[in-house]
Amino acid sequence: MKKLVLINPHPIGNVGEENVSVLNQMPVNLGYLKTLTPKHWQVDIIDETQEPAIDEKTGDTTFGGADLVGITSVSYQAHRAYQIAAACRKRGIPVIMGGIHATSYPEEAAQHVDCVVTREAVTLWEKIIGDFEKGCLQKRYDGDLTPMELYRGLRSDRKYLKDKYKYRYSGIITTAGCPFSCEFCSVPQFQGRKYRERPIEDVLDEFESIKGQYRGLILTDENFYGHSKKSNERVRDLFKGMVDRGIYQNWFGFTSLNIYKDDETLEYMRKSGCVGVLIGIESINEEALKTMNKNVNLRISIENYFEAIANIRKHGLAVWGTMVFGNDADTPETFKQVADFVLDSHVDIMTCGILCPFINTPLYHRLNGEGRLFRTNFPEDWKYYTSHHLTYVLKNMSLQELIDGFQYLYDRIYATEVLRQRFQNAKEVLKDNMNAAMFAFRVNLDWQTVYQHLIQNLKELQTTGFYNEALKQYNQSKKAGKKVELTPIEVSS
Repeated sequence: MKKLVLINPHPIGNVGEENVSVLNQMPVNLGYLKTLTPKHWQVDIIDETQEPAIDEKTGDTTFGGADLVGITSVSYQAHRAYQIAAACRKRGIPVIMGGIHATSYPEEAAQHVDCVVTREAVTLWEKIIGDFEKGCLQKRYDGDLTPMELYRGLRSDRKYLKDKYKYRYSGIITTAGCPFSCEFCSVPQFQGRKYRERPIEDVLDEFESIKGQYRGLILTDENFYGHSKKSNERVRDLFKGMVDRGIYQNWFGFTSLNIYKDDETLEYMRKSGCVGVLIGIESINEEALKTMNKNVNLRISIENYFEAIANIRKHGLAVWGTMVFGNDADTPETFKQVADFVLDSHVDIMTCGILCPFINTPLYHRLNGEGRLFRTNFPEDWKYYTSHHLTYVLKNMSLQELIDGFQYLYDRIYATEVLRQRFQNAKEVLKDNMNAAMFAFRVNLDWQTVYQHLIQNLKELQTTGFYNEALKQYNQSKKAGKKVELTPIEVSS
């Protein structure tokens, strides 16, 4: 029997969103590949948020040998993925790499692994395994975009993952792709801009099959609502179907603020067990939203944010907003404005980070073209490409002002006493859905630690003097009127 090991890498000591304990969910994507692998293969999955794939003392793999290893990776995991690949290849084990980073930068990935899979591997995993068995594994495969009908009856091997790591949370796919074109987002590269919808009855069948097995489920869709009238009716039918079937399951998902006008859908969401929605607010500065090309928020208008948040909460759903700082329109005053907005609007959870130029996004190319990126010692520096590190020269703030701003924000909205007050408000407003209030409180407590880590990252950057040197070089080049010449990184078509 051949052995396949699938790995979700994690940079040792790198704390990010995925470390928030209330959302520590299983890698469902690897569970799909396990299901699709022929039965005469033994398949193991290693999640490095739970255990290492490499012995840090010896540099050898912790799982012994294997016939084949598959690694999925986003950019901040890429350097770790390459370390794992090197350890495997030293043992003579061929390595396949896929995921967002391999899709965005296949030329780099190809230098470290035997085979690169761009876009979604589900569409051709059986072919890849078949080619390997015949001794003709290709250097590159393009998975294209998975037709949602392919998931009909296909189930991720959650039981294996739960038995191994005791996950309390899992995810479920209902749609894929995003037609929006936000400057900072890498989703269109990986999942495409075509919005693809999975058959409702199949989604309901999967919900029913795992009902009650997890503390909560996460709809992994980038945005399950707001693309068109037809798609909105579909998602309403999905939640109505959950209610009709009696599938009451704590869940939350990612959506746009424009859902606030749809009272019927919001009510079905609450009745089906929804505890809240994560909404990319990103900024309360109109110029910043224009720069980020966040048109869906601009159409709602910042003046309507308060009404939108209030109406979602009125239905018993917690509102989890996200903000990013470091945009060219941001100033030190922005932090006070955001703190006031959070407290005045009673957003249940507000998580904030630093604007991140993910590889090959319009934001990455803009900052790169302006000569403002300073974390460019790749692949090692990929570990900094999260919303918890600064990787570029700021425009309207000093590094000290950014540090002071995040500290101010922490003191205003994440101090323990403030969290207690916000929790009390949540209990009063979300009284018909206490699970939502408790969910918000747990996430807020977890994010206390994440924010402290973010601030510490910025202070460490300041201590090294690395940022000041980058700022000095940038200003000198700008003063001299030099044009920055950079080698473009091409994404696979």
